[in-house]
Amino acid sequence: MMRTMKPQSSPFTVPSWLKWSFIIIGALFFLSGALAVWMYVSINKDLHTGEEAAREMALNQTEIATVEKVSIYHGKSKVHIVKGKTQGGKEGLVFIDLSKNEILNEQMNQEIIAEQQLKQSWRADCQNCIYKNIQLGYEEEQPVYEITYVDSQNRYVFDYFNLNGERFNQRFAFKQNQ
Repeated sequence: MMRTMKPQSSPFTVPSWLKWSFIIIGALFFLSGALAVWMYVSINKDLHTGEEAAREMALNQTEIATVEKVSIYHGKSKVHIVKGKTQGGKEGLVFIDLSKNEILNEQMNQEIIAEQQLKQSWRADCQNCIYKNIQLGYEEEQPVYEITYVDSQNRYVFDYFNLNGERFNQRFAFKQNQ
């Protein structure tokens, strides 16, 4: 009688279904990571589109000699805001609409209230509010500051001020869902 030998298996042998499960999960993990990186790069590129063109336009067509910061405000249209200094060292702001390739407004050598001063003034008027953000904007053909906050009635508020600190005649308050 012939003896049949039992096949020996190595303790490191993994069943094929488990091996394929790990391969598929690894491939899905890799693909989702690649998609996340691609989305991040794509979105970030869109956020900063036009900043260099706005910087060049401000340097070439205005008194600004050095650019400190370029920000973007999304109002009726996309407005690039270039903050910089003149040759004399005075601060200036340039509001540019790149879609029309025009400078909307220049604020050079004028009294512009600092963001911290405006925030302190606003805080005195709205003590129970939760501050969110302050940024430069452009509304109704005028440069403005936009302050966002949550008021005492739990509304998300966009409040606008002129660059000298006076309240602008525009305010939006949105009721938040609980």
